[in-house]
Amino acid sequence: MIKILMCCSSLNTKGGMVSVVKNYLTYNHWDNYKIKFIPTHIDCNKYVLIFYFGLHFIKIWWNVVFSHYDIAHLHVAERGSFWRKTFLLKFLKRHHIKVILHHHGAEFEDFYNSCTKNQKDKIKNALTAADMNIVLSKRHINIIKSKAPNGCVKVLYNAVFTYPYNPYSLKSKDILFLGRLGIRKGTLDLLDAIKIINDQLPSETKIYLCGDEGENLVKNKVKALGIQHRIAHIGWITGEKKNKIIKNVMLNVLPSYNEGLPMTILETMSMGIPNISTNIASIPEVIHDGENGYLIEPGDIKELGEKILFLIKNKEKRKSFSERAYREITDHFSLSHHICILKSIYKEVTS
Repeated sequence: MIKILMCCSSLNTKGGMVSVVKNYLTYNHWDNYKIKFIPTHIDCNKYVLIFYFGLHFIKIWWNVVFSHYDIAHLHVAERGSFWRKTFLLKFLKRHHIKVILHHHGAEFEDFYNSCTKNQKDKIKNALTAADMNIVLSKRHINIIKSKAPNGCVKVLYNAVFTYPYNPYSLKSKDILFLGRLGIRKGTLDLLDAIKIINDQLPSETKIYLCGDEGENLVKNKVKALGIQHRIAHIGWITGEKKNKIIKNVMLNVLPSYNEGLPMTILETMSMGIPNISTNIASIPEVIHDGENGYLIEPGDIKELGEKILFLIKNKEKRKSFSERAYREITDHFSLSHHICILKSIYKEVTS
């Protein structure tokens, strides 16, 4: 039995990183791998967070000292997340545990560029000391290698549970935005595009803006544009409510400026929902422009509106995108395929 100590944010925290870890913890075919999960972060003020991390570090210390773990799989983003995992990495390496840094941050470059020289040296040392750095796409390999040329890096695409058939319905009418609300994810650009094409949209088409943070910013923008009649929901969704909304989604739109590999794209494509997103990060490695979805340049509001309108009016194109999107995820981004690759990484690290 190979024992894995896994650390990331609390499972009650929202975001793609936690979605990945939840998938791991609910997967049933780990064979001779056993995962012990200990959270190290919650969304709260810094004083509560320090206490929370300290409390859970004691749990980590206890498990490391009194149990034998072969690998520590640390899920990391940028800023505070990176420094917490750097602290853990040093502690774990002193106890002769192999350490994997699994990088999820969409703003790692910005974080690195904002650091002092001393901090950059610490980042380099951490990336080099890790027995493996997992990144979300081929485009992210250079992000690690440019900071730590001797760092060990492997690509592991995010993955989702897949369906035995394509559940997409051509009768669906709504447009979905699923992700953190705000400027980075392009939420405001989507609203501007909807304003431009509003008069040409079917009267029954509604926009669901499903995400945390930025709700007041989005509500004010909707009011300023006078498109309240188009907006069906603003805010986070989970469980049955999420499933009910997605059943009637015609398009998923994510016009981001900065990303890793968005789980929202994988989740919706696995259900055959055509996507419109931006030509950044690892997104073009999943959405192939004109084949299973559309890619635009970040901030191109005019083209965003045109692509939305075109897909709404062209049922055959939506059908074609749906079938190819579903097949892309089923063939290359299924959770079973992902876990198989992760197991091979575990074997490589322990060997």
